[in-house]
Amino acid sequence: MSSVVMQRFPRQQDGQLVHVTWAVDLDAALRCHRGDGLDAKRLLREAREMAEHLPRWVLTVATAHQLVSCRACGGTLVFDRGLVCVACGKALSPKQLGSGARLAWFGLLPPIGIDGLPAVRAALGRRQPRQHVVGRRDEIGTFLLVPLIATYPVTFPRTPVEVSYLPGMFSIAGMPEPAPSHTCHLLSGGQMCLFAGGQWRADSSAREVLQQRAYAHAVKLLNYANGKRNAFAIVS
Repeated sequence: MSSVVMQRFPRQQDGQLVHVTWAVDLDAALRCHRGDGLDAKRLLREAREMAEHLPRWVLTVATAHQLVSCRACGGTLVFDRGLVCVACGKALSPKQLGSGARLAWFGLLPPIGIDGLPAVRAALGRRQPRQHVVGRRDEIGTFLLVPLIATYPVTFPRTPVEVSYLPGMFSIAGMPEPAPSHTCHLLSGGQMCLFAGGQWRADSSAREVLQQRAYAHAVKLLNYANGKRNAFAIVS
């Protein structure tokens, strides 16, 4: 089976939107990872799953659950023959990242319909948070694409992938503060609380966490912002 995993990302070029495609440099990614649980075999499996199920997500780096951006232009960093900015091509070395940098996935969740969330839809009509996308399709109506950062802790896979919202999510009217909350299953800095004690399995992947738990969390959080204060209640 091929060890080549392809990714693509949009960027502006000569006033037009184009998609840049590259083979993910998994060796360079591992050189940026601190921890011994995420080895070459496991990272290849993670990357293949993401490419198959969430193909628009990119492998990048984050610090304290925030993306590390290009110092030259603010663009997104990707692993393309080293760690480089997808916008301007400037390269960074692992030493330039600092000890707090971690491998992470960045991308948009599948569409979440918001026509049934009138307060949220109205708030998004007034102000669309940065990097959040509002659109419309005939089959689902008005929808929101929520960006997330899924970070590999140094203890992965003994502990789960850490999934966080971007700050803009909490600027939507009705949202809670991005602080620890039992009501909204949040940790500090807008990180999702996705697993109770004993629930995490070391063979679970970032893709599974995003599809099976993070997507549901985003739906519940939008319902909370729309006024459903028991959105995270367990339903038997």
